[in-house]
Amino acid sequence: MRIKNERKIALLYPASVPWFARLMGGVRQYVRENDLEWRLFSSPPAIHGTAESTLCVRSLEGWKRDGVILATSDKRELQMARRMKIPMVNLAAGLADSHGIPRVMVDHYRAGQVAADHLLGQGLRNLAFFGWSDLWYSERRQSGFADQAKKSGASMTCFLQQANHAANQSWSQSMTGITKWLKLLPKPVGIFAVHDYRAQVLIEACQEIQLRVPEDVAVIGMDNDEIVCEHSAPTLTSISRNSERVGWEAARLLERLLEGGQPEQDDVLVEPDSVTVRQSTDMLYCTDPIVRRALDYMMENLKTQFNITHLAEYAGVSKRTLEMRFREGTGTSPHDYLSRLRVKRAQALLQLPQKRAIQQIATECGFGTMPTFYAAFHRVTGKSPAGFKRDAAAQTTAGGIP
Repeated sequence: MRIKNERKIALLYPASVPWFARLMGGVRQYVRENDLEWRLFSSPPAIHGTAESTLCVRSLEGWKRDGVILATSDKRELQMARRMKIPMVNLAAGLADSHGIPRVMVDHYRAGQVAADHLLGQGLRNLAFFGWSDLWYSERRQSGFADQAKKSGASMTCFLQQANHAANQSWSQSMTGITKWLKLLPKPVGIFAVHDYRAQVLIEACQEIQLRVPEDVAVIGMDNDEIVCEHSAPTLTSISRNSERVGWEAARLLERLLEGGQPEQDDVLVEPDSVTVRQSTDMLYCTDPIVRRALDYMMENLKTQFNITHLAEYAGVSKRTLEMRFREGTGTSPHDYLSRLRVKRAQALLQLPQKRAIQQIATECGFGTMPTFYAAFHRVTGKSPAGFKRDAAAQTTAGGIP
């Protein structure tokens, strides 16, 4: 029996895909916060063995529904969705144009910048992008990555393939072009793969030609799919797409449409979440012995308050010499690099189950004052420490949604 004021909402994307499971958690959070009567119905698992058919826009014919959150880059499906005149929100970014269906997504351009910043922060000066030539979100991630590399003075190259290009190829055939490209790259090199599975493929290609990860090739993916990232060898560093917030914003927009409101003029973009650092990039790359000495001191003394003058004295050079050589070797200043290291440690402490006061965490990470800690944390992550802790806890909870 249908509850009064209840609305039936279809979610046309498999909940068995980890990032979408987290996105559903964001939808449910919005529903709870606003005391809405929504009945959510999601797609079947993305596994052929379940004998279920994938739900799509055409599947909605004859089904009494009030609103839809879908993820499709099929032009015909989008055109059909528009003709149905039912409130819908699209999540997919394979196309530059969503054909009149309002869209919410992670900021793919910003994700590329985040990936570049992480690899540059590890001391890498040779960067590369591994993605798709015919999907818009890949183009946006590539653009953000390339622009950030150019800004820092790092070298940058790309290897692009057509989506589904390997559908009728054997494994060895699909590896050929990738391994040829890898052999030509200057080493060490940091590569941003367009998503986690592509990153896993890249790691396999490295192993086939005896390239070491991360010593020769540092690899970072996107989506922070724990099933892929934790079971890769080595484990895979990845950017979280902040799925809970994307889900929350999608539900907010859908509610507005259900109430007769107008959609946003442009796509609603959500800032990507933090980088989860694992073994595939867990290394500092720098051949300059002075910079290397300074980096080692930083890593060993994060809890201690010290300034750049003290660091230069330890490295045996003037402050100006250290700053010049440090920027040449890492693409950033000693101060900025030290701040990022301390913030990364703070992020790790904030995600531990033990309760710690934020002031205690600031002290453990070498910040002299709380304003300095808050300013550095926001500059690096775009969030407050409390906001980061809250979002990290929500991600952990939502990740267990079946």
